[in-house]
Amino acid sequence: MAEKKKADQWATRWGLVLSCIGMAVGTGNIWRFPRVAASQGGGAFVIALLIALFLWGIPLLMAEAVWGKVSRMGIIGSFKEMVGRKWTWMGTAVAIIVLGVVFYYSVVVGWCIRYFVYAITGVIKPGLDTDALWAAFSTTPGAMVPWHILATVAATLIIFKGVAEGLEKINKILIPALFVMLVILAVRANMLPGSVEGLRFFFEPKWADLLKGRVWLEAFTQVAWSTGAGWGLMLTYFVYTKKNEDIALNSTTVCFADTMAGLLAGLAVIPTIFALSPDPQAALASGNTGLSFIHLTRLFTVMPGGVIFAAIFFLALIFAGFSSLLSMVEMALRLLMDAGWQRPKAAIAAGLGILVLGLPSALSLSFLDNQDWVWGVGLLLSGLIFSFAAIKVGVNKIWDEYIAPDSDLNAPWMFKLIYLFPLWFVIIFWWWIAQAASWYPDTYMKWLPISEYTFTVGTMVYQWGIVLVVALLTNNWIANRTTVKFEPSE
Repeated sequence: MAEKKKADQWATRWGLVLSCIGMAVGTGNIWRFPRVAASQGGGAFVIALLIALFLWGIPLLMAEAVWGKVSRMGIIGSFKEMVGRKWTWMGTAVAIIVLGVVFYYSVVVGWCIRYFVYAITGVIKPGLDTDALWAAFSTTPGAMVPWHILATVAATLIIFKGVAEGLEKINKILIPALFVMLVILAVRANMLPGSVEGLRFFFEPKWADLLKGRVWLEAFTQVAWSTGAGWGLMLTYFVYTKKNEDIALNSTTVCFADTMAGLLAGLAVIPTIFALSPDPQAALASGNTGLSFIHLTRLFTVMPGGVIFAAIFFLALIFAGFSSLLSMVEMALRLLMDAGWQRPKAAIAAGLGILVLGLPSALSLSFLDNQDWVWGVGLLLSGLIFSFAAIKVGVNKIWDEYIAPDSDLNAPWMFKLIYLFPLWFVIIFWWWIAQAASWYPDTYMKWLPISEYTFTVGTMVYQWGIVLVVALLTNNWIANRTTVKFEPSE
């Protein structure tokens, strides 16, 4: 039987809501959403995205919230409690996949901090060669390490202070400030001559694109990566809720707030590119890091007042990335607390683990790209695991017993859409596999060296295989040691 321990919890509902929004809103909202939306039909993509929220994001976030609120344990313990002891391996697999993301995400947050420092110290200025700046930072041995350490230590110190005094207080600052900065950037971008072309490109619906499979696949992928659905982070935050917290309303609010952040970022990024870039399409095709750290940085050097707006842009990236990083560190800490560790010891251990295991990504951009590929796509697997577990426990039972009694949103159909998740998974997963195979037609199952086979099918399959074998072999051992529940107040 699990041991119950009192601990701190969210002091206010707004603290929980803002923290959950911070969990969902990350760097992908600012650098991936605008780029993909603009290149995949603009308004058509947004329509597909809104539909994908209901078919993917909201049902999975509800399932996560139920797991956390009912079990009062982290990812691993929640599967043990909700699905059964022999299914503990499911939670272990999800936890490892998400930790795989954490170990490089702290490095990405470090990039944002470094570029903010570049902005406020005058490095970003007219005449700057932004290609050379990014190349020097990303390829110089050890250049990314101090910023990875800074991001990890800062997150650990906040997590160390607890839920109410750490997570809640900082997210009440980070999230409102993030939205204010996005509004400022959007207003400034749309005052630039020529920005209207960017608005038209971003929002004007190309209705024929709604019939294109790629638009829908990109929309589902954006929802999967942006909302955090299936990551176990919403689960972790709901461990600390009061007993009557509204799961359906909070999950829906998080998804739409996450989308609003992406739309605001699009209003800031796309008009800026079309107003100032000689080749907007090249900027949009440059990838996430190329768009933010090379193309947009270059545009800031020619924009009137651009240095100020560069600082605001990278500070917004820091706030978006850091609020997500906090939830990831808390997730890691919760795993240790479920095994009986006290928060201070667990926070130090989680921080040190992330710091050390993030060093390979901080030392090698190709290794980071590989881990982003493996565990980014791997998050689809974690979503599949949550949907399978929910179906096994009983979708109707979960709604009737765990969601409906405390919900002001009486819409059981939203949660029951989780039945369709395995279908969406097969379609989207097959798409990613087919893409990877086309990139390496003769060697798509190879995976070593990683620097050569960074984005192959093989590098995913072999690393996922290792995770599943470890999870299965350690099922009973981990189940025996995951025994501590959080006991909430009324």
